[in-house]
Amino acid sequence: MALDIVFRSLAIGPVIVPNRVVRTGHNTGYACPDITDTFINYHLERAKGGCGLSILEAACVHPSSRLNMANISDIVIDGYCKLMTAVRPHGMKVFQQLWHGGNLYFGYDGPPWAVSTIPGYFGVVGKPMSGTEVDELVAAFAAAARRCRDGGLDGIELHAGHGYLFHQFLSPHYNNRSDKWGGSIENRRRFLIETLRAVRAAIGPDLAIGIRLSASEATDGITDDDNRALLEFVQSQGLVDYVNMSKGDYHRIDTMIGAMHNPTGYELSSAARTLQAARVPRLVAGRFRTLEEVEQLLRDGDADLVSMVRAQIADPHLVRKTREGKMEEVRPCIACNQGCLGGSVRENFMACLVNPATGREAELSEDLLQNCDRPRKVLIIGGGPAGMEAARVAALQGHRVTLVEARKGLGGTAALGSQVPYAHTMGDFLNWQERELYRLGVEIRLNTYFEAAEIRAEAADIVIIATGAMPRSDGFQLNDPGRVLRGHDLPHVVSSVDLLSEITRPLGKTALVSDAVGHFEAVAAAEHLLAQGVAVTFLTHLPQFAPYVATTFRDQPTLERFYATGAFTLLSRHQLIAIEPGQCIVRPSESGGNQGYAVLADTVVLVQPNEPLRYLYDELRDESADIRLIGDALSPRDIQIAVREGHLATRDLHLMPN
Repeated sequence: MALDIVFRSLAIGPVIVPNRVVRTGHNTGYACPDITDTFINYHLERAKGGCGLSILEAACVHPSSRLNMANISDIVIDGYCKLMTAVRPHGMKVFQQLWHGGNLYFGYDGPPWAVSTIPGYFGVVGKPMSGTEVDELVAAFAAAARRCRDGGLDGIELHAGHGYLFHQFLSPHYNNRSDKWGGSIENRRRFLIETLRAVRAAIGPDLAIGIRLSASEATDGITDDDNRALLEFVQSQGLVDYVNMSKGDYHRIDTMIGAMHNPTGYELSSAARTLQAARVPRLVAGRFRTLEEVEQLLRDGDADLVSMVRAQIADPHLVRKTREGKMEEVRPCIACNQGCLGGSVRENFMACLVNPATGREAELSEDLLQNCDRPRKVLIIGGGPAGMEAARVAALQGHRVTLVEARKGLGGTAALGSQVPYAHTMGDFLNWQERELYRLGVEIRLNTYFEAAEIRAEAADIVIIATGAMPRSDGFQLNDPGRVLRGHDLPHVVSSVDLLSEITRPLGKTALVSDAVGHFEAVAAAEHLLAQGVAVTFLTHLPQFAPYVATTFRDQPTLERFYATGAFTLLSRHQLIAIEPGQCIVRPSESGGNQGYAVLADTVVLVQPNEPLRYLYDELRDESADIRLIGDALSPRDIQIAVREGHLATRDLHLMPN
């Protein structure tokens, strides 16, 4: 498809954006408590990559609701100025999203200010604002907008969706007030309307103003028709220069940030009715990954601007590479939510599974890689994500790289996982890694098994051991490590690797998946079994289903799929006591001396912490000048860590002495 509209400029009120590619507001953790060099470098990399407009993550405007980024004092102005000095030469426009969480987030000191005492989704009961406090917040938004103007930004966005304070005022569910701020729709929208007017008065005519809207997933929440009526009104008053449509709220956070199971453009079904009334530029989101997808949407007339946040987290140079005809070189987002959303939840610091440079652009940007003066011979054993990333980074610097893989194809166990329903996008990343290796001239030897003698014979300058890990099948249980699991060696007991690779294995009618890890592996096993028509009992000693998956907000839609089969049972806080032919004996973990009860299981899948496959490293480490152990061979963890360690393993080769 010829790309045309996506590269056209567009007027958003007084601001001209150079193309139609946008990065909507998303929490990074890089601007806490103030704008940092990490925050600036992150946005600068995407500006260099050709993004047309970036909307900075939600900034709280008042101490009564806390979030990472703050715009509550003039301290922020210097940070804005530094950011704009960095990105301005590259043409990217920058707006700031302004925010108050209402009953969703605590304030710095005491409960948050809220529309009423009705609890928010997380159970927080806010302090209902007085009329004077509402006026104070209106002034706080205006003051924050003025700081954005003084810092050189191009526009302001008020977040009036996703269940935050403006959304709560608009919602008949949360807004039960009887004063001028509640009751009729005219009163419920008054807070937002007065804030929009105050913001325009504070910043003048030269900055753009927009609003972000979304329909609620809750009963009696904001509907698409409500958003349409609101948009019609603010347009009639000349209060906005664009509208940013999203979907959902915290009642279904997976609809706000769609993962692998969501199709491209999944949010359009909600946005379409509202946007039919739009007379200002329309910005939409919905897991768009390529400019071809964006171009088609623009041609269809469904939007004027398209958000590609995670796609540009994965590859900040997506726009530039595509414009240069290098689409195949764009590193694909796999919509796993593991590093971006999950990282923000777990570590309060966003990262990316496929891009180790995210959040570390100052040290790991690929623009910093240089051709080496003295190419080294690099030998990599293992063609999983870690080994392929190590090979790619070494080849980018001009080293002579050989990658040896014992299997017939690359990708390691990740390739098996990509065969599972709703996980196919993992294969997109593995395929990209493989294409890059061939493009860069890496010598790849498949179906080749190396022992220590073969490694020595290669006489490589650097040896990278990325042989992964082996499934542990001894029935080890974290909550009872000293007990031997009876029946773990029976023929119907398998690992997830066995399950996904031995496709002709008879499965029977029932299965038990025992999860001692809490990550994606056991979920993939259950997904595969259910797709084969096998009834699954999912047992874990953990207090909830796959807690690591929960940090990516993929657990709820996954469980919905599982329960919809009518063949899924979840046993959390349970212990596997014994495995017998056709059944397992299980019991609640806290049941004491309870002897347990039987669960039917023609197949038993044990998902345990795996055993690192490191014997080659242990044999060679005392005789090799430079041998490095990475990924699961170092310690079985996850793909994100494996890719990062592969990346770091060969970045420093130019520092080796000649």
